[in-house]
Amino acid sequence: MFKRSNRLVGNHLIKKYSFINKFTMGIALATTLTLGVESASAETSLSTVYHIYLGEDYMGTVDNEVLIDDLSKKKLEEQKATYENLNLTVEDIEIIPEQMFRPVFNNNETLLNLDKELDVVVESTELMINDQSVANFNSKADAESVLTEYKLQYVTKDVLNDIEARQATNLPLDSLKEGQSRILDVTFSEKVSLETKKVSPDKVLTVDQGVILLKKGTLEEKKYMIQENDVLGSIASKHDLTLEQLLDLNTGLKKDTVIKPGEEVTVTVLKPFVKVSEKQEMLKKESISFETEVKEDSSLPKGEQKITQKGVDGERLVNYVIFKENSSEVKRETASEEILKEPVKEIILKGTKIIPSRGTGSLAWPAVGGYISSGLGQRWGKLHKGIDIARPSDRTIKAADNGTVESAGFNGGYGNKVVINHNNGLKTIYAHLDSISVSVGQVVSQGQKIGVMGTTGHSTGVHLHFEVYDNGNLKNPMDYLKK
Repeated sequence: MFKRSNRLVGNHLIKKYSFINKFTMGIALATTLTLGVESASAETSLSTVYHIYLGEDYMGTVDNEVLIDDLSKKKLEEQKATYENLNLTVEDIEIIPEQMFRPVFNNNETLLNLDKELDVVVESTELMINDQSVANFNSKADAESVLTEYKLQYVTKDVLNDIEARQATNLPLDSLKEGQSRILDVTFSEKVSLETKKVSPDKVLTVDQGVILLKKGTLEEKKYMIQENDVLGSIASKHDLTLEQLLDLNTGLKKDTVIKPGEEVTVTVLKPFVKVSEKQEMLKKESISFETEVKEDSSLPKGEQKITQKGVDGERLVNYVIFKENSSEVKRETASEEILKEPVKEIILKGTKIIPSRGTGSLAWPAVGGYISSGLGQRWGKLHKGIDIARPSDRTIKAADNGTVESAGFNGGYGNKVVINHNNGLKTIYAHLDSISVSVGQVVSQGQKIGVMGTTGHSTGVHLHFEVYDNGNLKNPMDYLKK
């Protein structure tokens, strides 16, 4: 009793046998032996018939096993032109011989049954990922080519050759130099194995199809039919996609594409069955960010800061081990590091002194030295509303008293101008400044720098134009300045 596999090589049918045990064969032999003891001469009249099984299904009985070979060859010939590059064979046929005195068989019925049920198959190599079937290929070489080509989507052939040569020699690696990197290993993210399995020829993929399959994760794409009131954003949200992912899946779509009910879009996020895992090593010089220490200082007005020690970044040489999947970094580990230069901490003083926004009522001289070049009164046919201070020893302009900055900016003929409300009925104006050091709403103290003397606006030279108002009325600054 045996199982036969038939395949076609050229025009020749190649038979492969494997012997089996079947309970029915035991019965047949017992019957033959029982009948055989009656007469030795009767043995010469015994005929052999062949019971045909396809899997567990009984096809019938024939009187000549060559009929089975001929049917197998015919079915293989029918498929040969369609699948000329595949290793075609037929399903395993179990042939159980039995010797009988009165043979019973039906060749036509058996062949008809077998012809209807017998499939042409391929002795394929099955690609398994995590013990799950993914695809079938014509040969082991094709399956291995798919795996290699899939790796080459993400690394170069030189890299693969270098890794293979390195693993073969098992020699230690040279030390990396600053700025250098190298790929240590290229593997798969999942368990990958190959097995032999007979499948229908239309299940067999080419190498190119196999690579595409591994990248996409499936040959089937889920389609969604657009409904009334659908927009791209709602379709994406309905299928747990971002709008960008939806557009990536549908290359013809853009954010402003007008979609219509009845049209179809792809909504499946295609995930690869397996990813190419890279282990990479890199030696890189990096800066070490300096730390900042803030110290409170009661001598500085609140809101002001002063740097007493400027921070300087340090340097280090880091050896990283980087892990990637399909060229995207998923993890980075520090294997070692060397400090080349320690960072210098930056120290900042932060003012805590509370400055009263209400003035004292006695105004301080708003400049560093200088003299009054023009007083309050009529000048050139019109009223000169304040005093002009010129030729200071330092061009710093200072607040005449505590107060709140009411305005700060360019103002026509005044040029750059600051107005301080002293919150006691007094306001002071500082005009023609070269630059302004305060902002609206800021509380300033008497003597605090608010700008630099200049000659902006309608000015005949570098000086400060200074005005004083008491409850909205213009006053002579000399009546309020400290004597």
